[in-house]
Amino acid sequence: MYMITRRVSQRQFLMRPSETTGAAFAYCLAVAAERYGMKVCWVMVMSNHYHAGIYDEHGNFPEFIRYFHSLLARCINCFYGRWENLWASEQTGALHLGDADAVFDKMIYSLCNAVKDHLVDRAHNWPGLCSYGCQLANRPLVATRPHWFFDKKGSMPKRIELHFERPRAFAHLSHDEWTEKLMNAVAQEEAKAADVRKAGGRRVLGRKAVRRQSPFSYPKTNSERLGLRPRVASKNKWRRIEMLKRNKHFQDCYRRAYARRCAGNADVLFPHGSYKLRVQGLVRCEPPPTH
Repeated sequence: MYMITRRVSQRQFLMRPSETTGAAFAYCLAVAAERYGMKVCWVMVMSNHYHAGIYDEHGNFPEFIRYFHSLLARCINCFYGRWENLWASEQTGALHLGDADAVFDKMIYSLCNAVKDHLVDRAHNWPGLCSYGCQLANRPLVATRPHWFFDKKGSMPKRIELHFERPRAFAHLSHDEWTEKLMNAVAQEEAKAADVRKAGGRRVLGRKAVRRQSPFSYPKTNSERLGLRPRVASKNKWRRIEMLKRNKHFQDCYRRAYARRCAGNADVLFPHGSYKLRVQGLVRCEPPPTH
């Protein structure tokens, strides 16, 4: 399980909630997920960034991200008539979620992003694309091919469904139990945000004001820079240490294998999880661990 995060260039509101941006995002995400067999668990699209939870069953999320981001960037740029980069130059955030608590925590964080930023008072009031309603109703999101970008006679599907999979850690819950768990967690975050606004004498921006924002404007506040970029997430300290050690072990094994390959050993086996050289057909990899 990963939580994927990507920001828009210069923090502009180019994904500001509207029928066009929402339709483009949903369609491109659904097409990319179907092409690469990616299971999407949740998605939240803010005006200048998005969060999505994915389960990478086949180990190819780098190619999935490349295709999805490229397709969506060209689609939105075509709509606005612009030519510059849509996405910020920083690397896409891919946070490895190590346990059920981390998965649920990041899901609620994503779904309540607009509430925490005091843009709306309730998660379901966000006018942009959010999977919360589909998750509660257990229904897919039907996306229609954007007419301003794709060729009507092309091979891209006219309509496609995006199903939001329940994380496997919660598969044992009934639908009623799952929706109650979601609604209670979201309600707690909404109450916390309301208390913060009451203490500071603030009000929410509101749906209409969010829609009126120019797509070429950006937040007036400064964003944090040069801070930590976590790669793993778990509320269990020892689980986090285990995940970090596993990543370090992989990096050490990869560097040793790469050095032997550069020295002329063509039969060297790269560790399981190696991606780019493997998909290019340049190296062989160890089988996945049996456990």
